[in-house]
Amino acid sequence: MAKHSAKQQTVVAKGPAPLKQTMAKPIAGYTDPNDLRTLMTNAKRLGRDDIWREAFQRLCSLEGADQTEPLHRDFYQTLAAYEHLLSQKNGRATRASRTRLKLKSKGVVQCLEDWATSKTPTEGYELLMANGMAEMTGERLVLKYPEQFSEAAITAAKARLATAEPAAE
Repeated sequence: MAKHSAKQQTVVAKGPAPLKQTMAKPIAGYTDPNDLRTLMTNAKRLGRDDIWREAFQRLCSLEGADQTEPLHRDFYQTLAAYEHLLSQKNGRATRASRTRLKLKSKGVVQCLEDWATSKTPTEGYELLMANGMAEMTGERLVLKYPEQFSEAAITAAKARLATAEPAAE
């Protein structure tokens, strides 16, 4: 017998090397909504929820980018988030028609005031909360800019978020 036969070599099977995926540019550098939608589709396909969420945030921020007032900019981001989730839910492009009509006739502050003080949560609130996006709700905007809203709206927004957030976490 050969000297080497006493030593048996154990072969350990190695899996395929992990793919190193790099992005062409940071998500914050994207300015084309179509590019962001493509990025979101690819991220979803690859199971990269972190990238999908960041691209989603960027897509929404583009919607309000032309607004100079911070509250208005944030409102349009919220509206964009709602419309995108609504489109995803319906399987086709869907606009928040009633919200846009109310926005046109009453303005941003009154829309948010009405949402916060309504007896039941809006469809947008429920859809955003169901997708773990409490930070994008109208109620969160009321609390972020309290100087622009009535005490009743602030109290109602706090109460609504307090009852929903434990279930969302």
